[in-house]
Amino acid sequence: MENFSLYENDILKNTIRSMIVKERVVSSLLIYGEKGLGKKTAADYIAGSLLCEQFSGTPCGECKACKMILHKTHPDVIYAVPSGKSGNYKIDTLREIVESAAIMPNEGRFKIYIIADMDNTLVSAQNALLKLIEEPPDNCVIILTAQSRSSLLPTIISRVVSLSVHEVSKDSCEKALVHYGYSKADIEKAIEILGGNIGKCKSYLDGEDIVDAVTITKSITDALISGDEYLMLKEFSELTGEKAMTLTVLKLLCEVIRDAMSVNAGCDESVLISTYKNGAVRFSEYLSKMKARKIYTVITKYIERINSNGNLSLALNALCSEIKETL
Repeated sequence: MENFSLYENDILKNTIRSMIVKERVVSSLLIYGEKGLGKKTAADYIAGSLLCEQFSGTPCGECKACKMILHKTHPDVIYAVPSGKSGNYKIDTLREIVESAAIMPNEGRFKIYIIADMDNTLVSAQNALLKLIEEPPDNCVIILTAQSRSSLLPTIISRVVSLSVHEVSKDSCEKALVHYGYSKADIEKAIEILGGNIGKCKSYLDGEDIVDAVTITKSITDALISGDEYLMLKEFSELTGEKAMTLTVLKLLCEVIRDAMSVNAGCDESVLISTYKNGAVRFSEYLSKMKARKIYTVITKYIERINSNGNLSLALNALCSEIKETL
């Protein structure tokens, strides 16, 4: 089971195990949570739980079915492939899934479709899945993943079982990163900056986009503290056209502001969780608790708007305007 590497997230694991042991497997599931928390790993874990030859409700990691799932070669686990740089799913791709779902599994008890990263999927393409989700054939399971439930149609959300993934403890995060061969010193630095998000820590250690996101977050925080409107607009303009980066930065910024509110409330600095703790402390000296809460609310509102495929450039301009009014 260790090979599936789904650390902690016991509620998700226990829910899946209970479904299987009680023979009440649902046909459609949504795994949601921010980038890096292991949504795709959780999807593989669920597929392993459903097809494992031990029938225990958890994947053993050793049987033929589990090994094929781990190597992405199981004939009954089908991964939908998005198209283009946008990562959208074409309507034809999802229609093919609907049409092929009635075909019986090749080897296992279930045929499982994993449709990951649904956040940017157009409404028309999502509608193509509705019939399958509403009236699934026997022995067919659909697993969707998305960063936010609001990215999906209400008609889909109402027909799936939603399971969230969460950050893990420092110890579990360290254990996971040691497995990838990073040094202890680098791991400690990554966890200090990004907390128990294994995927983000790994991206940081690999020098990927999260490094830029942390840098931009710090620059925006400094601009907010200085009250320099031009500098704030300049930093936000760097995000235009980069939806994934924008969402990451806004979420990191929310953590900085939440830390600032914690400091204002008298909390010890040891409990701070953001990527820019020093900035959060300085922010707390500049902002009242009320203003910090208003800015936090404004940013979360625009995260939802951008997640719902709102115009990114317009959203960022409006966000800057509202933050300016609050300051």
